[in-house]
Amino acid sequence: MMILHRTLLAATLSITGAVQAWSQSFEGVIEFTKTTGPVVTTYKYYVKGDHVRIEEISARGDVQGIMLVDNRDRSVVALSPERKLYMDVPNMRLPKDVETQVQKSGEMKDIAGYKCEKWVVRSSKEDRILTYWVAQDAFDFFIPLLETLNRKDEQAVFFLEIPNAGGVFPFIGIEQKMDGAEVSRLEVTKVTKETQRSSLFEVPAGFNKFERN
Repeated sequence: MMILHRTLLAATLSITGAVQAWSQSFEGVIEFTKTTGPVVTTYKYYVKGDHVRIEEISARGDVQGIMLVDNRDRSVVALSPERKLYMDVPNMRLPKDVETQVQKSGEMKDIAGYKCEKWVVRSSKEDRILTYWVAQDAFDFFIPLLETLNRKDEQAVFFLEIPNAGGVFPFIGIEQKMDGAEVSRLEVTKVTKETQRSSLFEVPAGFNKFERN
């Protein structure tokens, strides 16, 4: 009987630990590339709670630009490492309404150590097909990030059309015209789970605010 109690206790603790691990939002670094025609750009997302730091990396490995995103306050601050300037980024764009058809295929494949499901979003009116391979790992930051950035590119706009997409991240996103011609491609190359310093999401000391005249 004592052995049975110990076994049940161990199982309960194991389940509790698994639930706690699942309920904890992703914290770490996601590295990916964006390809548009012949141009390939590398990005890094540093994620901690409601905060996301987006770095754009040059071909030489230099950080060209940084955006500090606060999903709770829905604010974006742009940093110029070269000029040591920062500025608030206003959100002036109106949301774009698109008519889409969404298919969650159930087809799976392994990408960067994650099992990813194929989701397809089509819009004949917009002449676009977006194919996403998405991973589930409490990526709770991603939908609020897209809403805060409010970008006009189809990769972002079409993803926001997908119902019940909370907690996933697209490890591959392929944008095509209806005739199959590829327009852009996003592809995750590395995911690292690790605690992030709070200072990464703050304007560094010595940076001056850029004011528009």
